[in-house]
Amino acid sequence: MKEVYTDILIIGAGPAGLGAALEASKRDVRVLVLEKEKALAVKPCAEAISAATLKEIGIEASGRLIRNRVDRVLVYAPNERKYVEITSSMRGEGYIIDKKELLVEMARRAVRQGAELWMMSRPVDFKVSGNIIKEVKAVRPGEEVIIKPKIVIGCDGVNSVVARKFFERKNYETIPCMQYIMLNVNVKDPHTIEIWVGRRFAPRGYLWFFPRGADEVNVGVGVRDGNPKDYLDKFIKMKQDRFKRAAVIEVGAAPVPVGGQIDRRVKGNVMLCGDAAGQVIPLTGAGIHSSIAAGRMAGRVAANAILEENVREEVLKAYESEYDEYWGRRIALSLKALRAIEKLSDEELDMLAEVLSGEDILDLANGLNLVRVATKLLRHPVFAVRLAKALL
Repeated sequence: MKEVYTDILIIGAGPAGLGAALEASKRDVRVLVLEKEKALAVKPCAEAISAATLKEIGIEASGRLIRNRVDRVLVYAPNERKYVEITSSMRGEGYIIDKKELLVEMARRAVRQGAELWMMSRPVDFKVSGNIIKEVKAVRPGEEVIIKPKIVIGCDGVNSVVARKFFERKNYETIPCMQYIMLNVNVKDPHTIEIWVGRRFAPRGYLWFFPRGADEVNVGVGVRDGNPKDYLDKFIKMKQDRFKRAAVIEVGAAPVPVGGQIDRRVKGNVMLCGDAAGQVIPLTGAGIHSSIAAGRMAGRVAANAILEENVREEVLKAYESEYDEYWGRRIALSLKALRAIEKLSDEELDMLAEVLSGEDILDLANGLNLVRVATKLLRHPVFAVRLAKALL
């Protein structure tokens, strides 16, 4: 059987895996990426990102990558009589992107820097000594290969083979999501994305309406109580003024991790990033930026460990501490906000929409300044007890 030697083996070519490949391949190390699918970006995605995401990896917001510009977000209360507006002046520029174009560009840059990318390739067995992966048996079209890596970075998503084999994910929680790409939709403002919350629309989740153009949208829902397809179809029937002449051209479904990061993401010579590690903002389900950031940090730490000829777990754990300083804290605070808000009734959410500003929603959703929002809610007769104390 063919043997391949590499310094860093990355399993999974999503945002985290390609982020790791981009960063590691800048340095004088051998990088090999395995992707089980025959194309990049197979997993469904709402495709909304901030300009800061692209800036982090040095990719220009232009050409086929950008489907649409986002100027504002409207978050509707369950009764729809009130919405909270979030403008680009509050949150920075945002876009609806073509995720495949993003991942292809990331892959292109990593490969040009020297990384290898094997599509339709996946690990099937691991030879382990203690906590150290010595060999990975992989299958790819027409052959089986033994890969001998010094470090393995698992970026293989919710159903991660690496996580199941090497890590405990005790509190790992996902929400089922479903989306339709639809044409000939009556889009009121192509630069406004809209979100509905509450049990009427999406029990313990939310429903989104993201314009990809003048009459094309990504409409989807994530729910934890019920079938997402039922709620999505019900919404479309409810909003016939928008969807009367519309047609579905693509259907996607996938689980999204919303339970926060797993506690341990480095074990021996194995690192875990992205959806596999729960590195998603829980209240929004957004994971592109947080996963790219994790991959980049892991890739840099791994490459430096190779160059310094010290791949001990203690060295690789620098990735955990660096990530937790900003992203880990945001994920934890967003989870705290999620746990508090998901207990509210639709009537309470209606009241909350009367109280919160766009900045408040941003801070809660993204795990930023919960103390400020909680202090504001302490002055409210209902939310002082019902919500504020849970946020502090």
